[in-house]
Amino acid sequence: MQLDLTSFVLELINFAVLVWILHRFLYKPVLAAIDRRRATVERSLAEAKAARDQAGALKTQVEARLASWERERGEAKTALAAELAAQREKGLADAARAAEQERARLAALQAKRDLERQRTNEAQALEQAAAFASRLLERLSGPELDSRLVELLVADLAALPEDRLAALTEAARAAAGSVSVQSAHPLSEAARARLERALSQQLGVECRTRYTIDESLLGGVCVALGPWLLQADLRDALRFFAEGAGRAD
Repeated sequence: MQLDLTSFVLELINFAVLVWILHRFLYKPVLAAIDRRRATVERSLAEAKAARDQAGALKTQVEARLASWERERGEAKTALAAELAAQREKGLADAARAAEQERARLAALQAKRDLERQRTNEAQALEQAAAFASRLLERLSGPELDSRLVELLVADLAALPEDRLAALTEAARAAAGSVSVQSAHPLSEAARARLERALSQQLGVECRTRYTIDESLLGGVCVALGPWLLQADLRDALRFFAEGAGRAD
């Protein structure tokens, strides 16, 4: 087989043209496409890296925020527990104070009731004692007791202070010596004379005495001299005794 130089040259030319055509119309576009693809991949990788870095930063922020929330929640929980404890203590203190006030109020009310009961009992006892004394004195009253009370009245008249005696003297002079004497029973002549003599001596005025009977006196005498009243009777003594309960209140 003989090698044809012309054919060989033409084949080389054809191959060169083919290579040029391939390089011009196929290899460069492929390289350009590869370059664009590589740029796209690199840009995607860069964007992915940026997104990853941003996601890492966001994760760090979220974790920091979660940690802050956990801390704030713990602090809020602690503060709430402290506030609830304070409120509970305050509620217990208020309840204890209210209970103490209620106990004090009930104790005061009970003490008042006891005092009222005691006063009632005392008043009843005084009334019973006065009634008993009244019945006893009614049985003991008589002219002898009246005479004895006249003596007591005379003694009291002699012991009067000077200002009181001066007032009685002025009242006797204004009444021209008129004196009214009430007694539970008729006084004896001796008792009348004793009373009249004492009045005249102490007052310095001649007394004109008018006698009346008042059975409500129980015993004793009551001397009226103008606006003044001298008493030595059992009725008023028993009234004072019976009214002692009212003054004790």
